[in-house]
This record gives sequence, structure tokens and C-alpha cells, in this order.
Amino acid sequence: MSHRLRSVRARGVVALAAVSLLLSFARAPFGTSADKYYGNGKYQFSLNVFNDWNPVPPEISEKYEVAKWYDPLEKGDRFPPALSILRLNVKGDPEAADLFPTTGEPAKPKAPKPRIDVERMAPKDMYELATREVIGFDAKKFPADKNWKPVTSRDKVAGKFWAFEIPFGGPPGSGNGLLFLLFAYEKDGVSYGVRLLGSARRRDTFEPIMKGMARSFLYFDAKAKETTPLTALNGINLSPARRKQIEGGLVKGWDVLVSPKKNYVVVYNTKGGRNKELAHILAERIEKIREQVYEKQFPPAHPVTAVSVMRVCGDATEYHAYGGPGGTAGYWNDHSEELVFYDASPSRRVDDNTLSVLYHEAFHQYIYYSVGNVAPHSWFNEGHGDYYAGAKFGTTRFVIGPFAWRVGVIKNAINEGPRPFTVAKDDKGEEHKKWGSKGYTPLKDLVGFSQREYYSYPSVCYAEGWSLIYFLREEVPKKKEWNAKWGKILPTYFDVLKREVAKREAEKAARLAKDSPAEPSTPGPVPAPTDPPADPNADPDKKPDSPANPPDDPGTKPADPGTKPTDPADPAKPPEGPDAPKDPTAPDGPAPTPKDPDGKDPKDPGGAGGDDPPPDPGFQPEHEGESSQSALELALKEAFAGVDFDELEAAWRETIRHVK
Repeated sequence: MSHRLRSVRARGVVALAAVSLLLSFARAPFGTSADKYYGNGKYQFSLNVFNDWNPVPPEISEKYEVAKWYDPLEKGDRFPPALSILRLNVKGDPEAADLFPTTGEPAKPKAPKPRIDVERMAPKDMYELATREVIGFDAKKFPADKNWKPVTSRDKVAGKFWAFEIPFGGPPGSGNGLLFLLFAYEKDGVSYGVRLLGSARRRDTFEPIMKGMARSFLYFDAKAKETTPLTALNGINLSPARRKQIEGGLVKGWDVLVSPKKNYVVVYNTKGGRNKELAHILAERIEKIREQVYEKQFPPAHPVTAVSVMRVCGDATEYHAYGGPGGTAGYWNDHSEELVFYDASPSRRVDDNTLSVLYHEAFHQYIYYSVGNVAPHSWFNEGHGDYYAGAKFGTTRFVIGPFAWRVGVIKNAINEGPRPFTVAKDDKGEEHKKWGSKGYTPLKDLVGFSQREYYSYPSVCYAEGWSLIYFLREEVPKKKEWNAKWGKILPTYFDVLKREVAKREAEKAARLAKDSPAEPSTPGPVPAPTDPPADPNADPDKKPDSPANPPDDPGTKPADPGTKPTDPADPAKPPEGPDAPKDPTAPDGPAPTPKDPDGKDPKDPGGAGGDDPPPDPGFQPEHEGESSQSALELALKEAFAGVDFDELEAAWRETIRHVK
């Protein structure tokens, strides 16, 4: 996560960036080569890959991407080079029948799969799969039957090689765009595609190398070794499929350990042994904060038996290559049941920056299971994530204090006053508030914000969410009058949400048992998606980036960091102001990925209910379903029944002004 550094350190970073840039140009014609053998034991194929690129595990729930690499020396590139191997069973993959089997719990009745699963599971060919999430790609401009040349694999399979540039900030051929290279083969109903995304300025280097890779590809290679089972996972509550996902996702330099109470599997980059202590400390701390804090304040609706994966990447570059959203140092992915982050501090010791991110993300992970696989409203979810980010572990217990990275921001917003707004009607005639960009959101509006609304003003919303939770948990109990009026808001919200989710799940299971006791029928074919869903972080009045709508001006440089406040929505970059730490320790922010070429999205490590990476095209998180939404609305209604928001806001405002 990034934050503004002191001027001396900033100059050092600029100097390092300049050296890195020079190195990238210097090594392009001479130092890049691809004659390193890679054999995949699971599928028995092999090819040559880049000698000096680092492997990174595919996301644990990924069904198509079987291997990937990134260039560790291209940290400052606008389009960091990335190489992926994709596999598609064009006759239908039995493994895809159940997308994400995760735990060893008894099978439950399954609802008919939503439309998006059908679309994600059924790309018609490798070209569609490889271009599906590439920003700026337009199938009309780059149809599958053009821009390709014939290639032949080492075992004489005929294939196709595509090469083109997606322009950003300049005409095709200017070198300012995104380079797309892909070769694909199909044999016996199985298609493989090897895709490279990177800066178009390096096309002359990468294109001939990729053609060499295409010639080295071998469909069957007896030398490719099968994955060795991990004895550390013996006796852990993992389904065979989930265990295979973890074992198959390990790459050279990564290891696995199990937390003391076996609630978490920690998958981590060892960094030559340097991260072993970090992994052990994180495994111990996540168990301790769950036992001492989360479970006591949020008793689960039923015993939480799911075993989650905590993945610790080696650095920011690897984290973003794995799938971490731009501008974050961690996220909880409820789809793959995995908490992902990296040690965001340059310090060799495990410090509060890293642990704050862990405590924030671990809460999202726990509350998701505690409620019943539904994420609460963002003010509750993100506010508590930041509340626990202020936790410090003493010799045996946790103590929670103000989260300093949020304090200065909310004080400034309170001083500016409530946000101005105008009321406008949409095309259905419904009225909506359009908010201004200064001040805080009135509490009555904040608690009803959707995830999209919360993310559209992330810096202050995160700080305000933290301050409301801190006020209700730490300040309200100190005054008898306040406690009588507002002391039950948080427990009521949680209890009602838990109750209603359980009720609706029971009703849904009963309907399924009555209507379709056998396996549900497979939905019919649906048209392939053409655009990704609206980004919850985007300006509601601005069209989101999509294959048909690239960023407005990807060539424009970011604003001078000295003229724009840091974004404290990111729990590893302290805000400036009176409460900022004296000596910031988090590094500068990582380079954007091809999915986020400008780094403009003000994403925060809040996710599934806040922290998820950008959703797959068309994917709707569980809590946005009609049933879950009604449970959320009822929880909000009962929690704030009879509350005078003007009185609550006045007390909150005055109290937070004096928090230190």
C-alpha cells in the first residue's frame, strides 16, 4: 500500500524508479530469453518459458489459468509484463461441474447455478477465454479470424498465433498501448493457450520470443512430474478437491503451514527462508484475534468449520500479479475463500502496518462465515475491519485503540461539515441523491449506503465507518444515557442479520427439496457477456472501463502527490494531518496491472462486502441477491428503530473531534 513519503525518501524512490526503467530498456534487446524448461505434472504438457521471470500461483479457485509468471524487474511499467497458460476442455470439463468445492462439510441442497457460472464455465474457444478480461479489448476491432499467423508445436500440432496492440493514449504502433500475444493449440478436445500481456513498446522483443515458445510446446511430456502431496495438510478439514487446489497451486519458493487450531492454511512465499517467521506469527495472530475478539463479539450462527487459506505474497509486485487490486495490500475473496496480502512494510520485523492489514482482512473473513456467507453493510463491515486494525497485542491479550490512519481524515471531514447533495431522477422516475466531494456523509445516509456508494467516496467513507464503530463500541458505553439509546445498535444489527439469513437459507433449502429433489437441470445457453459489470469504485456518472470503453486518457500523468491528499481508504498508508504517524513505513504503491492501467481506482482493502478483487464479468456477490438484500434491509431497520439520527450525529461528531 502506498502513502506519501518524506521528500528525501521520495527522491530515493524516484531515483530507484529511474534505474529500474533504464534496466528494463537495457535488458529488452539482450537480457530477455526463454529457454527455461517448464513441465506441468497435472496435465503432462511442457514448454520453454522466460529464464528470469518469477512464477506466481494462479488464484486458488481458478478453473482455466494453470500457470503464470511475471517480470520482477518491470515494477514501474504501466503494463507490467505477465505470462499465463490457459487450459480449456472444449468438450466440457467434469471438474467445472462444481466450481468451488471447499470444505469437508456434508453436501447441502444446491440451487440452480446462476447465469454467470454458465458463462464463466463455457467460453466457446481459447481466443474468447484469453481476451475475456483484457481491458480495452473490443471483439469488433480484434476479431478471432484476423491478426493471426499459423504456428506448429514441437509435437506437430497446428495452432494459431495472435499479435496486436490495444492503443491507450496514442495511435496503434506508437508503443503507448497494451501488447496482446497469444498462441493456442487444440488436440483431442483440449485447448491450451499461452498469453503474454505487456507494454507495446516491447513488442519487437516479446513477439519473436513467444513464437519460439510456441514451437517448444509439447502436448504430452513424460518428464513433467506430478504434484507431491503435502503431509502438512493431513487431518485438516479440506475436501479432496480443495486440497488438490492448494497442492497444485504451489510453485517453487512457496511453502505451506497450518495455524495452531487448524482454522487456516497459510500459503506463503518463503523468500529464501526469510518469511518463515512472518508466516508463523501471522498464523498465531489470526487464531488469537479470532478466539479473543471476533468470536466473543460476534458469536456465529453455527459453528464455523470452514478452513480458509491465508496467502502471503512475497512483495507488492507478486501480490498484484496474483490478483490483488491496485492501491491495496490485502483482500478477502469470499468466492475462493482466501485471504490474500503481503508484508507492506520495508521493515524486516513484523510490525503494526502488516498486522493492521491482517486484522482488517481477517475480520471480513470471519464475519462472512459468522453471519452465514453474507457480507454486512459496508459501514458495519469496513468500519469493524478498521476498528480491529487498531488492535495491538500485548503479552497475552489484545487492546484496541483509535486507528490513527483514519483519525485525521474524519476530523477534517467533520470540520468541513455534511456533504452537499442534489436530488435527481433516474430513467424510471426514482429520485437519487448526487453527493458533493467535501465533508462527511450524514449518518442516516451512510448506514444505508450500498457498496458502490461507499466506494465512490472511499477516503472519507472508510474513516467515517471506522469512527462510527469506534464511537458505538468505545464511547457510548461510557455514558448511561447514550448506552440506553444507542448501546444496542451493533448487537441488534448483527443478531437480526444472522437470524434472517438463517431463516431465508432454511426456506430456500425447503423449496429446493420440494421443487427439485434431484440434481437441478442445467440452464440453457446464454449469450456471452460483452462488457464487465460496473466497477463499484467508479464515478456513477462516468462509464466504467471496459473492452469497449477504455480509460479516458491513459497517457495522462497522475496529479502531483503534493497537491492531493493521500487515500486513507488503504489500511497500509497512514493519512497526513495531525494524527499521521511521525515516520511512515509503508512503501510506495505498486505499479498498476493491465486490468488497471492508470491506477485510478481508489480501491481499499475492504471487500466481499468490501475486499474482493474486481468481480469476474457478471459475477454478483451473494449479499446482493434478493433474499440476502432483504435480510440486510431488515437488520438495518431494526438496529436503528427509534434512533434520532440528528442527536446521534451531534454526539458522534463532537466526540470524534476529540479522539487522539
